[in-house]
Amino acid sequence: MPSIDRDAAFAAIRAALMSSYSGSLASTRMSPLEALECMAAALGSIYREVADAHIHPDGCRCGWVPHDVLDLVALEQAIAANAVREDSEEVFDLRSVTPVGHG
Repeated sequence: MPSIDRDAAFAAIRAALMSSYSGSLASTRMSPLEALECMAAALGSIYREVADAHIHPDGCRCGWVPHDVLDLVALEQAIAANAVREDSEEVFDLRSVTPVGHG
């Protein structure tokens, strides 16, 4: 089984989410928080779909057993831990981007 490079996976997923987020802001009149709420709702729906695939008798056989409450707490903690401002350098600073506007 290949080793998992969590840092590389995080960077790739973050880049994809940032692209989607930026695209949503550019193509809609949503506020930044509304777009983030949509991303959070989408993540929740993905969790539900993946969890359902793992509890279905003919679903994935990888051995992961979803625990809705514990899994959601883990997701909430991951969001909170990464939303806290730190003094370290940021991967990308949105303050350096010039807003394009909405038409």
